[in-house]
Amino acid sequence: MKKILISAALIIGAALSFALGGFLTFSRNCETVCKEVLRIHIPANSDSRDDQAIKIKLRDYILKEFSGELSQCETLSDAEEKAEKLLPEIERKSNEFLEENGFSYGAKAELVTMDFTTREYDTFILPAGEYRALRITLGSGEGQNWWCVIFPQLCIPSASKSQTAESVLESFGKPQPIKIKFALFEWFNSILS
Repeated sequence: MKKILISAALIIGAALSFALGGFLTFSRNCETVCKEVLRIHIPANSDSRDDQAIKIKLRDYILKEFSGELSQCETLSDAEEKAEKLLPEIERKSNEFLEENGFSYGAKAELVTMDFTTREYDTFILPAGEYRALRITLGSGEGQNWWCVIFPQLCIPSASKSQTAESVLESFGKPQPIKIKFALFEWFNSILS
């Protein structure tokens, strides 16, 4: 019985070491992703139907207007530098767009560092973390927001149509989702049974 308990303790210790090692690798991958992505974030003025609708229309307009310039960037620092230079024009065009569509509140464009939650897509996960973002705040910015990744180009319509999101993410190493399995526990139980 003593040998079984020692064996069980060793197996559990090995399993915990393995799981912790996998978690640390995942954590490092998440940090890498956060440092290689520029997001776009557009909080609406409010949750009213009109404010939410204009947020989506402005999103489409901004992505169309600036996709050519932003999709040419090859590194995150290039993307941030380009976005920084474009901020006054992005803000001006956003304000003009709002005014042309009958909205009296304005928009503010800025580059920020902010926290984002985990986002799951069909075939990859963008982990939670602190990211750089081009934020365009509409009015008070108290409504629901929309966001996507503008570097690498995952939401810019004119980005290379031949690239999938997965192929773009492979350029900086996407993290793999963690799936916890109790196979070792099940194996150990089968030995004791």
